Amino acid sequence: MTDPRFDGIVRPSAVLPGAREALLPAPHGPDNHAANLLRTRGGDLLCTWFSGPEEGNPGTNVVVSRLSGDRWEQPVLVAADPGRSEQNPVLFEDGDGLVWLLHTSSEPYDQTTAHVVARTSADAGRTWGEPRVLFSEPGIFVRHPPIVQDDGTWVLPAYHSTAPNDRDHTAAGDRSVVEVSADGGRTWDEHQIPGSGDLVQMTIARRPDGRLLAMFRDRRAGRIHASTSADGRTWSAPERTELPNNDSSVQLTRLGDGRLALVYNDASLERDQFRWVTKQGRRRKKALRTPLVVAVSEDGGANWPLRRILQDSDSEYWQNELGYSYPSVIDGGDGRLEVAFSYLRKTIKYLEIGA
Repeated sequence: MTDPRFDGIVRPSAVLPGAREALLPAPHGPDNHAANLLRTRGGDLLCTWFSGPEEGNPGTNVVVSRLSGDRWEQPVLVAADPGRSEQNPVLFEDGDGLVWLLHTSSEPYDQTTAHVVARTSADAGRTWGEPRVLFSEPGIFVRHPPIVQDDGTWVLPAYHSTAPNDRDHTAAGDRSVVEVSADGGRTWDEHQIPGSGDLVQMTIARRPDGRLLAMFRDRRAGRIHASTSADGRTWSAPERTELPNNDSSVQLTRLGDGRLALVYNDASLERDQFRWVTKQGRRRKKALRTPLVVAVSEDGGANWPLRRILQDSDSEYWQNELGYSYPSVIDGGDGRLEVAFSYLRKTIKYLEIGA
């Protein structure tokens, strides 16, 4: 039975003053995760995520929903290969007005078989062209959208996974790369991120000084790491920041006034913020996926003094180890941020808040 809370209606938040929120419809499965938002040039707001029985299951597919007035529409299945599991969808719009959807596709429960699939839409995501494999090297994943350089070059963060089992993300050896295209996505060159072992799901934004800043998920559940680049191809070795990481995705964006906004979980194993979970018969510590926090930097990511809790643990959280995680954040204009994240993986929660 569908949870009646998941009606997609955007309402004033009962816990965040001045904010509006919605729980999106989730008719395609009990596991809903890895949201990404896109505001098109025409003003459409889209949200994509993967939905199905569970991560790695061949019945897990990519869906897209659209905000219509003050209500999110029923999500539409866009990527549904019956023999593979679809994950980590990404939306972005190119210079010609085409909306791109990228996602990872793998054989059931085997990350080492993953490749990246692309399809495009000429009508702001209402209809989609045929899929094609964009990156075929087995084990490659995406999670965050590309950044477009002033010269039109696309810089897409990606990573290579060595963990064969989607149910247990403890294998070491994952590493980050960027895929760079100078011809609108027709051809790509891969560039390594030095010293990025166990640092994945790189998210990129442009600093006020023109350099690119990237921030990384830490598989060791210690700290968010950061790297910079002048050209998008050559990157500094990532360094630990003051911000904790719980081995979960974070997302970074630039606001219209040049400030940077980052959404992340303020928890880590380094600070002994964990709960015991059992995976495949083994008991282990899992860093908490709460609270979910937005931080704002006014100096290009050197410091993050402005922080606000977006979602804290509650009674429902303690019945469900999956937490509030995998945020997407975009500039909503007029001093607003738009955020989407996994709500206990039961659905996706949308927030509109002041920046």
